[in-house]
Amino acid sequence: MFGIQFLRDNFSHDQRYLIVAVFALILPFYLCGAVHIFLVIRLLITGEIQESFRRTTHGKYIVAFCLLSAAVSLFYGNMMGLATALGILNEFCLIFFYRKHVTPALFEFLVDVIIWLSVISAVYALIEYVGILNKFDIDQIEIIVFNTPKYRINSFYFNANYYAMMIEFFVAITFYKLLRTINKKYILYNIRRISELSLIIFLNLFVLYLTGCRTAWPALLIAIIMMLFANHNRKISAIITSAAALGAGFFALNPDMIPRTANLVSYLGVRMKIWKVALMNIKTHFLFGEGPFTYNHIYKLYNGHPTQHSHNIYIDALLCFGIVGIALVIPYVIDALKDIFHLQRNRINNNLLGLIIAFVVIVMIHGIFDCTIMFVQTGFLFLLIIHSFTAYRAFYR
Repeated sequence: MFGIQFLRDNFSHDQRYLIVAVFALILPFYLCGAVHIFLVIRLLITGEIQESFRRTTHGKYIVAFCLLSAAVSLFYGNMMGLATALGILNEFCLIFFYRKHVTPALFEFLVDVIIWLSVISAVYALIEYVGILNKFDIDQIEIIVFNTPKYRINSFYFNANYYAMMIEFFVAITFYKLLRTINKKYILYNIRRISELSLIIFLNLFVLYLTGCRTAWPALLIAIIMMLFANHNRKISAIITSAAALGAGFFALNPDMIPRTANLVSYLGVRMKIWKVALMNIKTHFLFGEGPFTYNHIYKLYNGHPTQHSHNIYIDALLCFGIVGIALVIPYVIDALKDIFHLQRNRINNNLLGLIIAFVVIVMIHGIFDCTIMFVQTGFLFLLIIHSFTAYRAFYR
């Protein structure tokens, strides 16, 4: 399925660029970013990126947003923000190219690739976990989630919280494939595939627990329920909701079972201090912000808690990009929403509609306490799925 000859026989040269970009998600972030930059440079030389921009409605607003963010970052001496703004532009170059070349067959293939990448990531994370236990001279396998970030599994994704968001995405994508398999005729012939996908989901949920990320669980639960509603599986949705309510009751009575409960109060206290600093800077820079990762650039001025971002995507968006920056992307977002609405109205692929909704829900809920979407792997995967509606444009345009 993943052989060179298979790829040559089933996908165009341009589509194979996108397959490489997805495979790069399993590399450490700096190598993943380097591969994406290399691909964009190659495509710029051939003129493919320029053509993709011309064919993307309101793509100019994204370019303006990135260039403005880069200019603002440079003006304030925010070098990390400058690099990130250019990195965002690079990722959108790939996404616009993806919009031009994605087909239903390519999308389903990429989904399968991502599912197996999640398995490799999980296996590596388990090996990493055994190594963590050995550092504490624990010879037998025990389920222990440590508070210290460096002793929490992160697989290929820099830290535990970034990996947790990737797992949320992995589970949603695998669940999408599971629903597609269940909805097919002759379900008995697909039992093996259903069992395989179910095991992969449980494997990812297990390593999600080991990451110690608490915010991921409610985000993922609500996302799965939304996928079921979009697929009109309301009975299953009701069952999962009821099971979740029972689970919440169990953990409320047994809080020691929740990972890292010992530092929950101090965790919220730190978040409040970070948000206070961010809001103070927003008051003086509400029009343009100071570029990506503004918090990392300014926290010393307010004697704030040292960290990279403000740990809330809503606050961080205003802090980094300001009102003008946010306003620039609105026309592009509205146009994308119109296409997603066509997907829903024409009932072309309800499972994909559910997956897109799930990704948005994950980011919106997880983003209340963290900004893990501002990362090369999480950001690219999010944009890839969100823009996959273009695979079906031929069916409603």
